[in-house]
Amino acid sequence: MKSLIYGYGITGQSVEKYLIKNNIEYLIYDDNKIVYTSDLFTDNLKQEWDVIYCSPGVSRETFKNLKKLSCNSITTDIEVFCSKNSSKKIGITGTNSKSTTCFHLYQLLKKKYTVNLVGNIGEPVLDHIYDDKEYSIIELSSAQLDKLELVDLDYGVLLNIAPDHIDYHGTFKNYKNTKEKVLSAKKTTTENNPFKLYKWITGEKIENIKLMNLPFRFEFISNKVINDSKSTNIHSLEYALKKANNHFQKEPYHLILCGNPSKENYRKFRPIGPKNIFIFGNHANEIYRRIDHQNKYIFENLEEVLCKISEATSKNILFSPGHPSGNDYKNFEERGSFFNKKLKEIFSDDI
Repeated sequence: MKSLIYGYGITGQSVEKYLIKNNIEYLIYDDNKIVYTSDLFTDNLKQEWDVIYCSPGVSRETFKNLKKLSCNSITTDIEVFCSKNSSKKIGITGTNSKSTTCFHLYQLLKKKYTVNLVGNIGEPVLDHIYDDKEYSIIELSSAQLDKLELVDLDYGVLLNIAPDHIDYHGTFKNYKNTKEKVLSAKKTTTENNPFKLYKWITGEKIENIKLMNLPFRFEFISNKVINDSKSTNIHSLEYALKKANNHFQKEPYHLILCGNPSKENYRKFRPIGPKNIFIFGNHANEIYRRIDHQNKYIFENLEEVLCKISEATSKNILFSPGHPSGNDYKNFEERGSFFNKKLKEIFSDDI
């Protein structure tokens, strides 16, 4: 029998490297196999498999169907890593601030310990399965948690829960239950302060140092412009608005929205604080109908929005899209980079 890699994205390719290193025979299934060149692809799933390694991007329904195949075991890269890697594993999840919390905790732990920073934040866990590190910080998405049969973590951190990814989970209840899986770890907390998390994990205090931030998370491009492209849901937008209101005080500012609202389980949202709301992109009309604000305007693209702001008296900007990229951009990183590029082109050094 052979193993099957189901889904050949970043995670699937990481699984492949792991299987090759361990001399395990395998085949690959992917809906988009035409874009790859490997001769190990198969369309025949109706055979006996030793193990099926399922990628996190696979839908909930597909994952259920995989369990009906003739197979000894269905697993994920997270489960393999947790069972075979010797480090103390810290799983961190939440609707918002997962990456930032992981990155901040990583900066603190690496001052004294050897640490992996893996999972949804960037590099797949199996790329580091044989690293001889003392700790592994694993950012866990709800899709990753949903596919875990066993949550074999030393520490589980649940930061927050708000409606998100309803398109994948079907209901908020399913999403909430999935997120709470992380609380099946050996030790658990809902703490989100990285310094307190450090003490909870190590039992030691650490000096209060200035921590570096990841890009596009309420990032100050200047004192007048905030790039919060990572805002992919209404909960994160609400948080950004509170911070922007505090930063700009009584000065007027413009909020820029875009992305696909169909993934968000809301009918109406009233942003508090911004003078104007500028909406652009392929989903602009859908967002416009859901936003309750007296000064909301639709534009075809970001360049038009920034040109409009360049003519205004106030040039304070909060770019906090509040929705996943949808058909506008590949991901929030591309979206954030494009915003910075257009900002520089239109405003030059005037902002």
